[in-house]
Amino acid sequence: MADNEEKISKFVRAITEYAEEQRDNIHGEMDAFRAERLQKAENEALSDVYILMQKEMADMRTEGVREISRRDFAARRSILSRRSQIVDEVFLSATKELVKFTATPDYIERLIVLINEVRDAVSDGETTYYFTARDEALFDILHTRCPFIGHPKISDEISIGGVLGVNISIGRTVDNTLDSMLAGQREWFIKESGLISQAQKVDKV
Repeated sequence: MADNEEKISKFVRAITEYAEEQRDNIHGEMDAFRAERLQKAENEALSDVYILMQKEMADMRTEGVREISRRDFAARRSILSRRSQIVDEVFLSATKELVKFTATPDYIERLIVLINEVRDAVSDGETTYYFTARDEALFDILHTRCPFIGHPKISDEISIGGVLGVNISIGRTVDNTLDSMLAGQREWFIKESGLISQAQKVDKV
């Protein structure tokens, strides 16, 4: 009888130990599983954070490039505007100097030369000679020196001086005005100085 009870007691202890061992194993596996899931979640979170950081950095770089581009564009536009202003200032000054020149005796001699050049260029038919309003005071002198000018007319399109000859019969116009000469010099100045063309090239980069 005692032997049976001892056997039963050993059997119960064995089962209990086995159960405890299995419980510990299960707890260990659950802990490992939880740790694995936690590590996986941490890795995924870190991966998401890394991706987000990369995106934010890329966005910052892109915005930085855009900001630099905007500043460059503004600077280039400012340079172009300033260079255009310089050209305007130069030719405004030149215009004023030419207007002063038209008040001198030398201008009368120059104007007579310009009138004769027009006559030689449109020798056939009747030519109408146009002048600036300021030169109307010189018409008596011009009639004496260049009687072929007939009845000269005033043109609002001539602001500085010189003469514009129009021969309708042969369909020809000769522009010997100081206005057109200065305008031609402006185009030459812009081209040779490179003030505008260089700025425009920079502006297109």
